[in-house]
Amino acid sequence: MKAMPEEIRASLPIRLSRVREFAEEVEAFGEATGLPETKVYIVNLTLDELIANIVMYGFDGVADPEINVELALGNEKLVLTLEDNGKPFDPTQDPAPDITSPLMDRPIGGLGRYFVKKLADRLSYAYVDGRNRVTAEYDLAPAGK
Repeated sequence: MKAMPEEIRASLPIRLSRVREFAEEVEAFGEATGLPETKVYIVNLTLDELIANIVMYGFDGVADPEINVELALGNEKLVLTLEDNGKPFDPTQDPAPDITSPLMDRPIGGLGRYFVKKLADRLSYAYVDGRNRVTAEYDLAPAGK
């Protein structure tokens, strides 16, 4: 019988201070479960980028904005699920930003979501029952296993 995955969950109010507190919870979770520091950093980078976009663009006209986060560890992978009740937005369908032009010639925006997609082993999106759900999976198995 396999052990149940370890997890943390939170409902985040739309306050930057709470997002920072949750980042500290992710770090403590990583330390307690022996996650590689790079994975913890990537998860917090992903949370920061996606939550910033949700808050800046997704909640216009939403009376009671909600963001729920779950981070689960099991089966040699780490799964981050971010769910919100904002406007539908699929970050997996963003066009790739221009990373070849000189920096001063590039348009602003899109780089953070690009990194989110590149750093996750799998990234998926669903819009179900009026809620956006983004799931990022990070493999923890040693390479070649």
